[in-house]
Amino acid sequence: MVGTPGRVLDLVKSSHLKLDKLRFFILDECDKMLEQYDMREDVQEIFVKTKHNKQVAMFSATMTEDSRMICKKFMRSPMEIFIDDQKKLTLHGLVQYYSQLQEKEKTKTLLSLLYKLNYNQTIIFCKSIERAKFLNEILEKMDLPSIAIHRRMSQEDRIEKYKEFKEFKKRI
Repeated sequence: MVGTPGRVLDLVKSSHLKLDKLRFFILDECDKMLEQYDMREDVQEIFVKTKHNKQVAMFSATMTEDSRMICKKFMRSPMEIFIDDQKKLTLHGLVQYYSQLQEKEKTKTLLSLLYKLNYNQTIIFCKSIERAKFLNEILEKMDLPSIAIHRRMSQEDRIEKYKEFKEFKKRI
């Protein structure tokens, strides 16, 4: 089973997902999930519903010392693996951009990039649901083919939006 903490928790609460045979508990981007209080609560609630004897694995490329301490609370005898060579982390054919900006500069800079760069499709990750909705409204007003997908949407809505993206009906 792969899913966001909110979605997995919904499936567990509705009894559509049984955790009694779970053997592995894996969090990707664990630092981001555990730093956000509401998401951490979801992860903790799922975690305590699983059996004690499971393997726990947590992954992140941007682990802070605080995040490491939180992650260790979920594990027994954790092993840490560090990758220093950034070339090992690069996916071929994928271009990523990073700009350190003030909050007030982000939307303007993003719009500038979207108009200047040549791309087939792009995914923009936002820190909050509200930011994702707000950005989607702006992109739509600028006639840019975008959608917003977030954890408060029903699974059916998420799948429908994902299909639009996959079929190139929406490119952002």
